[in-house]
Amino acid sequence: MTMLLLYAYCVGIVSSRKIERACYEDLAFRVLTGNQQPDHSRISDFRRRHLGALEELFVQILRLCQKAGMVSLGQVALDGTKVKANASKHKILLWMLRACRSRN
Repeated sequence: MTMLLLYAYCVGIVSSRKIERACYEDLAFRVLTGNQQPDHSRISDFRRRHLGALEELFVQILRLCQKAGMVSLGQVALDGTKVKANASKHKILLWMLRACRSRN
């Protein structure tokens, strides 16, 4: 199960339901699981139960990759700013009509 989670995270799949689906559809996942398809609840329970050990494992993997020159570790900042949208279908249509009328 650890190998399954590691591979899923490496290919950008973090949802347990998407990992379950990949175990049915993706050949690489099927090989890793020995053609067994774990249920999403099992995947989620495993992740929750072993969260501390998985965190340590990921840190160790990143350090190994850094030593091998495969990655450079630094700071990443995410901006969580939310801006209210001000564009609806009706406003766009009105704007397009006005633009067409002003050309004529």
